[in-house]
Amino acid sequence: MSTLPSIAFFDIPYHSRLVTTLPLIKALVARGHRIDGFTLEPFASLLASSGAQVICQPPFGIMPKDCTVNLRTIDYSMEAVPFLVAKLQELRPALVLLTAKCLWAAIAAERCGIKTAVIHTNALMPRGAKVSDAVYAARWPGKSESELAVIEQRDQSAWDICRAQYEIERIDSRDVLPGLPNCMNLRGELNVVYTSDALQPHRQEFDDSYHFVGPCYDQRPADADHSVEAALDRLPRPLVYCALGSMRHYNDRKNFFQSVLTACGDGRFGVVMSVGSQEAAASFEEIPPHVLVKSYVPQLAVLDRTSVFVTHAGTNSVFESLLAGVPMLMCPQGGDQPIFAEQIESLGAGRWLHESSLDAPMLRSHIESVLTHPQMAHQARTLGDGLRAAGGTARAAKLISDFAQQSLQTQTSPSSLRGLAV
Repeated sequence: MSTLPSIAFFDIPYHSRLVTTLPLIKALVARGHRIDGFTLEPFASLLASSGAQVICQPPFGIMPKDCTVNLRTIDYSMEAVPFLVAKLQELRPALVLLTAKCLWAAIAAERCGIKTAVIHTNALMPRGAKVSDAVYAARWPGKSESELAVIEQRDQSAWDICRAQYEIERIDSRDVLPGLPNCMNLRGELNVVYTSDALQPHRQEFDDSYHFVGPCYDQRPADADHSVEAALDRLPRPLVYCALGSMRHYNDRKNFFQSVLTACGDGRFGVVMSVGSQEAAASFEEIPPHVLVKSYVPQLAVLDRTSVFVTHAGTNSVFESLLAGVPMLMCPQGGDQPIFAEQIESLGAGRWLHESSLDAPMLRSHIESVLTHPQMAHQARTLGDGLRAAGGTARAAKLISDFAQQSLQTQTSPSSLRGLAV
């Protein structure tokens, strides 16, 4: 039996999030750690495939109107923390490992006196840092400043109640509500960041608890679709790929996809569009032979054949594009995506296209410009090489394993655990 300490693991219970962290869990299991993984019942088998021992956490409640990620996590924490505290007191892990929006896990760990390691898969800024005016203005497209002020005050009130109920001391309010409505970024005693030194904004402002390891991705062979790959090989080249992520909040954009079709309507380029649902795919009635429209495509296989990626600049899309050496035309839809769009543009691997002033002829011009200026593709390859060189899964697993062993030696005794506030 392994003598390595056990670890409790928490991630956002959503498929596209879990697939980015499960390679790391597999690596920790392979090193000999017992991982008790918390998720919702629909994702239990996916989490179990990593070798984790699965614990089903309470379900989420009804989502209110204009719900931010910040509010969703605060509301859920109000309901779930008592259950999680009881489980952690029963399991007594040496470490709670969580992704940076799992507020419920951070609160439960604080209540139990357990150290935390945080996996940062999204854009990360120094605590309290101000974003640019352009990023701030793009934080929630379609919402006015007066509407956002009401939303932000509502979220602040919810956090004040939560913080008082659980007598929170260790969690910094600036991490819970960083000034952007969907960008919660909790910090731990150890912070493992899915980017490289070169890609991290304000890198010099982070202390030694932050380690920039690059993305910890699998090749995801389960996502292979040979029929799609055969269809890709029949399309003309160069290939333009368009996708706006896996969340309907972002990809329910038929007018945008139609603009891409119009921009590429002459058949000079092959076009692949991942539109997010079967209904959306079926709504495109006349699809020309140089275009492939699907609800979902195996993104890694597509990027291997792509020359330009029209993207929302979500975390996975940006990193996978760079790893494939593909330059980006970025149309952020909210959250942390404007942060990525600004950073990638500043580094010369893509362009931030502001949708309010974007039409099909302008999009066509940008596509042709990227195709005729190879330096952008060269920079994407260079940044992708930097992500690979950052250490990835192996480096991250060692950092977390070593920290778990150190944490075991200083673990709070059961007799001094704090009780739940009521």
